[in-house]
Amino acid sequence: MLALQSANAVGASSIILNSRWRQQRLLILCYHGISLDDEHLWNPALYMPLSLFHQRLKVLRSNRCNVLPLSEGLERLYSSTLPPRSVVLTFDDGYSDFVSQALPALRHFGFPATVYLTTYYSQLNRPVFDVMSGYLLWKARGRTLEWPGLIGRAIALNAAERASTFAKLKSFARMQRLTGIEKDDILNELSSRLDIDYNALCQRRILCLMTPKELARALQAGTDIQLHTHRHRIPRERAQFFREIEENRQVISQVSDHRPIHFCYPNGVYQPHISGWLAELEIRSAVTSEPGLATVQGGRMRVPRLSDSASLTMTEFKSWISGEASLLPRRNPPELNGSPREDEELHRPLITLA
Repeated sequence: MLALQSANAVGASSIILNSRWRQQRLLILCYHGISLDDEHLWNPALYMPLSLFHQRLKVLRSNRCNVLPLSEGLERLYSSTLPPRSVVLTFDDGYSDFVSQALPALRHFGFPATVYLTTYYSQLNRPVFDVMSGYLLWKARGRTLEWPGLIGRAIALNAAERASTFAKLKSFARMQRLTGIEKDDILNELSSRLDIDYNALCQRRILCLMTPKELARALQAGTDIQLHTHRHRIPRERAQFFREIEENRQVISQVSDHRPIHFCYPNGVYQPHISGWLAELEIRSAVTSEPGLATVQGGRMRVPRLSDSASLTMTEFKSWISGEASLLPRRNPPELNGSPREDEELHRPLITLA
């Protein structure tokens, strides 16, 4: 942070931002959710308040960034025709707050965006089980949860016990192979035992994905919808993975007049064993959540992005806009050993239980 502040003080960031070096690189920003209520307090790595999102867009405009549609940005990257200060905006998963929160802000600034949509919960139209269970436990912090049939003894929901209970809920749903509706029944019961109005959260669309009607609104406003698997998972077997993409593509094609050809790895974790499968499925690019600027040399199936969140300071954000942050040493993201759990649904959440 000190290095970034010092560089800004001497004008290095501006020099890098407007350099030929930066023009040869594409910054792809990754977002998840824009808070409807207190989601950014629960998980600042996943959600940010609308006011902060507005500030980010103002920074892009004040730095005269060329915010490009995803397809155009990638095409111009690989043809070496990027304009100066090129940026692409992407949103993972397709939360409902994209339509109500992010989209009006994007339209105000005239910026295009791509949503990488996972489609199972879009069709189910209920809150996502993993993230909502963590959110409910966080909202009930300090209370006591009594549910003998599921968790045994009464639990005081401090940070450690919330983490343990969250793991038990996920394990129970997985071991019992519960359907989406059955998982929603668990959330309803959990809310009742925690004295939280679950119906009110559902009506406000908190931690829900966009429905087909909401997707249609986003598309009418010019939003690009691309692939993120149907159930937010990467099966180990080729046939099952193909089914994930085909179901994902089919749902998107039902509301869109285009065939999606760009892909986002679930959780942003690069999976080298599926690169060939992606090519067979006529997918032209695949983005990760590995921080960096996209270059011609980087390859189309491991495209880096910056995950922007409420945890990122404005100084850090500006340094990524210029490209300066990519020049600083940082730890490489951990590689995943093998595929994610085949039965693990959206979202392997970055849950803050403290």
